[in-house]
Amino acid sequence: MHYLKQSQRDVKKNNLNLILNTIIKHEPLSRADIVRITKISKPTVSNLIDYLLQRVIINEIGIGKSKGGRKPILIRFNNLRKYIVATDLGREDCTVAISDLKGNILEKAYEKFKKEDRLNDKLKIAKDLIHLLINSLKIEPSLIFKISCIAPGVYAERGKELKWSPVNTQNEGADIKNYFESEYHVPVIINHSTKLSLLGEKVAGKAKGYKNVLYIDFAYGLGCSFMIDSNIYFGVNNSAGEFGYFYSSLQEFMNNTVKPYEFGCLEKRISGYALQNKGLEKVKENPQSRILQLAQGDQDKITGRTVFQAAMEGDQEATQILKSSFDYFNMALANIINLLTPEIVIFGGGFSNAGDYLLDLINDGIKDKVLYMPKFEISELKKDASIVGAIHYLLNNTDLLEEI
Repeated sequence: MHYLKQSQRDVKKNNLNLILNTIIKHEPLSRADIVRITKISKPTVSNLIDYLLQRVIINEIGIGKSKGGRKPILIRFNNLRKYIVATDLGREDCTVAISDLKGNILEKAYEKFKKEDRLNDKLKIAKDLIHLLINSLKIEPSLIFKISCIAPGVYAERGKELKWSPVNTQNEGADIKNYFESEYHVPVIINHSTKLSLLGEKVAGKAKGYKNVLYIDFAYGLGCSFMIDSNIYFGVNNSAGEFGYFYSSLQEFMNNTVKPYEFGCLEKRISGYALQNKGLEKVKENPQSRILQLAQGDQDKITGRTVFQAAMEGDQEATQILKSSFDYFNMALANIINLLTPEIVIFGGGFSNAGDYLLDLINDGIKDKVLYMPKFEISELKKDASIVGAIHYLLNNTDLLEEI
C-alpha cells in the first residue's frame, strides 16, 4: 500500500487548523499551553501563532499567571474578526440575528408582516432589519461575510434555489438569493427552515446528546427533518423532509400528483392551512361556534391556532376537527418512526405551543402502532431553533483560515 506524502503546505495548513481549533475550544491559552495540547514543536507553534496574529485571526489579550519563570502572554480567537447574518423569513414575520465567529448571537430584531405584504415587501423588511442591527452594533458593513436566509418552501426547480412557500397556492417567483447577494455582495446560503431548526436543536436544544432524531415543524404548512448517526439528512437538491406530500390512501395516491408550490395531500388534511379551512367550514355550519367567538366574530381571523385554542377549552366541534385531522398525521408519523426508528421526536412550529395537549393527541394515536416508541418533546428554542441552526450551518461550512 502506498501513502501519499503530505506537502509542506498541507502540513502547515493542518497544523494551523489544529492550533486554531485548540485556541477556539480552550481559550485563553499561552503558547506553552498550545504546545502541550497539540504536541506540535515549540518553534513551529511560535511561527504559526505569529502568522495568525499577523492576519488578526487571533489576539494577544494580556498576561497570564506564572507557574514559575516569566509570565505567559495569553491568546484568544478573534471572534469579532467577521460577522454572520441569519434571516428567518416566515410566513407571518421576520427575525434577523447577527452573530460572531463563535456562533454567539450579538443582537436580534423582529418585525411582523402585514397581511397585504408580498415577497418583495418582506425582503425589504428583512434588509431594513439587517441595517438596523448593523447600526446598533456599530459594525462596518464590510465585516459581514456570509448571510443565511431561512425560509419555508419547496425545492422544485434545479438552479432556482429555494422558492417561496405556497401562499394561497401561488408562487411569487422572486429570487431571494440574488436579492441579498446584490445588496451585500457576500455569499448567501438559502436553506429550509426545518433542517436548520433541527441543527439548532442539536447545538442548543432538545436534540443534544442524541444521534437519531426526527423534527416535525407544525405551522401553516407541515415539514420534517431527520438526523441519522448525528448527521442531518438533506437529500437530493436539499429536498428531503417534505412530510406534507405523504399520501393517506390508495385513492388519494391514484387521484393526486405533486404540483410545485401547492400544498401536499397530508398538508391539506393536517396543517395550519388545513385547520383554518376546517374551522371556516364549521363556523358556516354553526354561527354560534366557539371558534368564531375566539376570532371575535370575524371569519378572516380564524387560524389553526384558533381551532387549537377552542379545542383546549373543551369545544366539541374543534376537538372533533383535531381528532379527525390527527388520525391522518399519526398514520404518517407511525410510518416514519417505523422506517427511521428515531430516539426522540421534537415538535416545533406554531402548533407546538399547545404543549402537552399536542403530545396527547399524538401519543394516544400511535402508542400501539410502532415497533419502537421514541421520546416525544416540545421544542424549547421555538423560533430561535432555525436562527441558531443557520448560524452554525454557516460556521460548519466555513474555512476560517481561507475565508477570513
